[in-house]
Amino acid sequence: MIERVCIQWPRFGPYHLARLIASHRVFAREGVEMIGLETASTDLYAWPVENGPVPFRREQVFPGRTFEDIPPREMEAAVVAALDRLQPDAVAIMSYGYPDGRAALGWCRRHRRVAVNMTDSKADDGPRVAWREWVKRRIVAQYDAALVSGTPQRRYLEALGLQTGQITDGYNVVDNDRYARIAADVRRNPAPWRHLPGFADPTPAFVAVGRMLPLKNIDGLVRAYAAYRWQTDTPWRLLLVGDGPDRDRIERIVAEEAIEGVTVCGFRTADEVAAYLGRANALVHPSHKDTWGLVVNEAMAAGLPVVVSRQSGCWMDLVDEGRNGFTFPSDDLTLLTRHLLSISASDTDRTAMGARSQEIVARYTPTFFAEQLLAAVRLGESRADRRTDPLARALLWAVRATSTSVTAHHGTQV
Repeated sequence: MIERVCIQWPRFGPYHLARLIASHRVFAREGVEMIGLETASTDLYAWPVENGPVPFRREQVFPGRTFEDIPPREMEAAVVAALDRLQPDAVAIMSYGYPDGRAALGWCRRHRRVAVNMTDSKADDGPRVAWREWVKRRIVAQYDAALVSGTPQRRYLEALGLQTGQITDGYNVVDNDRYARIAADVRRNPAPWRHLPGFADPTPAFVAVGRMLPLKNIDGLVRAYAAYRWQTDTPWRLLLVGDGPDRDRIERIVAEEAIEGVTVCGFRTADEVAAYLGRANALVHPSHKDTWGLVVNEAMAAGLPVVVSRQSGCWMDLVDEGRNGFTFPSDDLTLLTRHLLSISASDTDRTAMGARSQEIVARYTPTFFAEQLLAAVRLGESRADRRTDPLARALLWAVRATSTSVTAHHGTQV
């Protein structure tokens, strides 16, 4: 009988806390205690530290430590000690790419507790090597159930051997109401946000949000946008919200090619991102690689049409082609330019497209995450009473023995 569940992540950012608060509420209705198990206080992401009061029990394994700076074996030992103390009946684990997740999986198998794999990995996230996929199949088989983001993630886990009846959807969600509310407030009264770069200009705008890395394909978007400006007499602007190591290169492209209408807005807080979504007229998400793309959820909750690359893990589930947006292969900049022209055309009913976005994303809420996670725990109950397969145990030991840092084998999960 399931009475206590730990939900484990390396570090709790805003997305995680929204899901945990909803899980506390949903699990409590079923008489189940939910504990949030956080490995470290900070990590290399730019999320602010969230130390405010929460309604659930929050256990932090390494208070005041940065996730990436913790030696793998120290992390594994401390996570095991925490689970020994908490004695959950089930652990929802952020996959197996980091030492804390692998330690939690091993603990579940040794103690015959339910292990749920929370993952958004999909088959096209990177080159697939036969021997590595063989290793992953053995490790994935040690989970009792899984909660995945959507269609391509489900297909990948099925290819790795997890049965359809062991998998639920709903991992990647945001607080839709929050983004809808802030966007609506901005449209009614933009004045409090006019200090933000590019915000005060009333010209319609596309917005792209994300870290400036080569895999995010912001340079491709800028070049597609330059072609777009040549093909319309009434061009929208392009707001680039985010920062990262590729920023200088992006700004050089804009300057050297004299591309007008582009504003690089830099890193912004979650509320400021929501404000930009309220200010913009459409989101463009051009990534070469993205396991999901939560900003697409956010933009759809804000009522925007979306243009999303087919390398983004959300496109199959969130984009209704031609009705709430468009999709394109990330390297097809000609098609991306055509989509920019289509979205911004005077005869496009963007209000209807935004309404369709909100209709699609309405189910992807923190409550949905909680309900689907609890369903996955229930699915895993009948399989939990088993030890680790000897071959899988040997493989996990080999991964542990060759881990020189917490990120040493992170690529093996995707």
